[in-house]
Amino acid sequence: MKMEKNAMIIYGNEEKSQQTGSFMETRLNSVIEKMKSKNIERNELVSLEEIKSFEKKNNIKLPNELVSFYTTISNGCKMIDGFNLRKLEEWKFKTGQLNRDFPFTEPWIWEDDENTEKLKYIEDGNIELIDIGDSQTWNIIVSGKEKGKMWFFTDVGIQPCAPAMDFLTWFEFWLDGNEDYF
Repeated sequence: MKMEKNAMIIYGNEEKSQQTGSFMETRLNSVIEKMKSKNIERNELVSLEEIKSFEKKNNIKLPNELVSFYTTISNGCKMIDGFNLRKLEEWKFKTGQLNRDFPFTEPWIWEDDENTEKLKYIEDGNIELIDIGDSQTWNIIVSGKEKGKMWFFTDVGIQPCAPAMDFLTWFEFWLDGNEDYF
């Protein structure tokens, strides 16, 4: 799949400076080149209209980096280690809860916490992008203070990437062969 320079979609860039747009374009191109070097096949792109329809239906504004990836690079992909970055139509989330603020800002291991009341908020404001098995997933936060950041979910707790990473930074970190997210 060849992408023409004028096809680059920098989502959410309407109010930002040209310099910011150029920076995002450089980041997107870097990811594309790294995917090519790793022979990662790219899927057909998601249209901006599909994104806007998803946002309207779910009463949410998706993080810019995530939208730019799906509209400019690929609608999900197979990852090097055999996992799949889900296509837009495969995203997992709790209907009606995307626009609720994700209330967490710190790691939380509920297995060690007597107060499990907060468990009812775990599905608020996030989308599962990758299921790596054994009840472990990578989710992007789409509302609240952690919006745009990647978090690791397990059957016993949740934790943000450390340092905090937006989707593109996280994805490029993975492409570079880094595994130390914590």
